[in-house]
Amino acid sequence: MANCTKLHVSEEIVEQILSRLPPKSLMRFKCVCTLWWNLIQSPSFVAKHLSNSLRASSSVSILCKHTVEKKVENNDHAETGDDVETLLSSLYLCNEIDDLVAEVLRVPPPMNQISRSSDLRIAGHCDGITCLKFFVGNVVLCNPAIKEFKLLPKSCLLLPSDNDEYLDLELRYYTEFLGFGYDRKGKDYKVVRFVVYEESCYWFRAEVYTLGSNSWREVETEYTYREFFVMSGYCDQQMFFEGIYYWQVCGQVGECILSFDMGDEIFNVISIPWEEMPDEYHVRLGKWKESIALISCPTVTVVPQSFDIWVMNNSGNVKGSWTKCLTIGPMEGVEIPLLYAPLVFWKSDELLMVAEDGSVVSYNLEKQTVKYLPIHFVGDYFHTQAVVYVNSTVSINGGNKLEGIDNTDFYGINALGDGRLRAV
Repeated sequence: MANCTKLHVSEEIVEQILSRLPPKSLMRFKCVCTLWWNLIQSPSFVAKHLSNSLRASSSVSILCKHTVEKKVENNDHAETGDDVETLLSSLYLCNEIDDLVAEVLRVPPPMNQISRSSDLRIAGHCDGITCLKFFVGNVVLCNPAIKEFKLLPKSCLLLPSDNDEYLDLELRYYTEFLGFGYDRKGKDYKVVRFVVYEESCYWFRAEVYTLGSNSWREVETEYTYREFFVMSGYCDQQMFFEGIYYWQVCGQVGECILSFDMGDEIFNVISIPWEEMPDEYHVRLGKWKESIALISCPTVTVVPQSFDIWVMNNSGNVKGSWTKCLTIGPMEGVEIPLLYAPLVFWKSDELLMVAEDGSVVSYNLEKQTVKYLPIHFVGDYFHTQAVVYVNSTVSINGGNKLEGIDNTDFYGINALGDGRLRAV
């Protein structure tokens, strides 16, 4: 009998190989043996897999929130709004953009049963975890790669009570903002949430949720007086970057950027360089080449179109000052809705946008070429969102079901019945 030689692979080599596999494969491989189950579940392996995923550059994952035509069995469409549905889709873009793969993220009910795009918002992403806002007051964390979902506890601090005798005043003008990120000091994931009641009953209060404690607590803020700062929404224009969350907001001090440090839990106001821009310009917050950036363009449609990129300076005490780095375009052969079309830089030289006809295009800054992607949006472009995310095995201690979501009263339907509740 011929001698058989067994190949023994060390546990270290196995760990190195597994840490470079996609989460979907790892979820299956957990069932191979107890050793692999314990390894893939271990915090050290999760951290190593996340580190490898963050360094990987061969492909990019993009989470899109968009509306599409609802599939019906006949040609009879219902009333307005019933012929479209809102989806969360994962786009996998390789270095060669022709290799795009699109996959609809299967979210559990009732999040998969909405038609209005404004009822579901992406409120941040970090390390493979995405924060979603569903109606008003419902906050959901999810990891699309491992199909985990977690509904956060309701806030008793910030939402008015049905028994509040001042409810009529408090709901005259209500604005809600969310942000999600990682606190490097506390080594925990956090959701920051602040609300503003305006007009006759103004106040600004904020709270922070930590994943480790699974609870909310109020944080102190200096924005307590109506005459100092009143904000209303561009809540789709927001992002987390290097420990700080940013929102593009508007108030009595003008259009600006509000930031929140996840570690120090301090808010800060950053100005926008309006004085250096021509009149009648619109800006959109984004990230470009590992820097906070503004994409500016004329509010009046000009063909062919162009965009300016401004980068925020972070050195020393000049945070909040801006430098104009380049101009994108003019772009020939494609019309872009200027107020909301630039979605995200999926690479340093590739900008993802929605064209006027709903087509999704990628514009290459260096080659100045437009590439149409094989996906299409319909309906409300204003609430279309896209974030670049990483595939990870970071757990949120959730499951594949969502229970306890409240889409009644002021959580999604105006309790007063007169259209005065405005939740963004």
